Amino acid sequence: MIKKAKKVFVPDEQKDEKYWTRRKKNNVAAKRSRDARRLKENQITIRAAFLEKENTALRTEVAELRKEVGRCKNIVSKYETRYGPFDLSDSE
Repeated sequence: MIKKAKKVFVPDEQKDEKYWTRRKKNNVAAKRSRDARRLKENQITIRAAFLEKENTALRTEVAELRKEVGRCKNIVSKYETRYGPFDLSDSE
């Protein structure tokens, strides 16, 4: 974690042109940094929403595939009950 520097009070008599130039430059840099952080946070939020939506869709797909596998197992079970064990080795 980055520690912030302690604020140093600058008396009015020391606030010359150099001081104000540095303050303006720092204010611009701080604004740029805040804007970049906000943009990054927004991108993360959008990405998270997309991933959550995709995750929901994939969970639904998995549930449907599990149901289909269950139906297939049921069909194979009925086949084996009627005709004996299902042998895949002959199908090559």
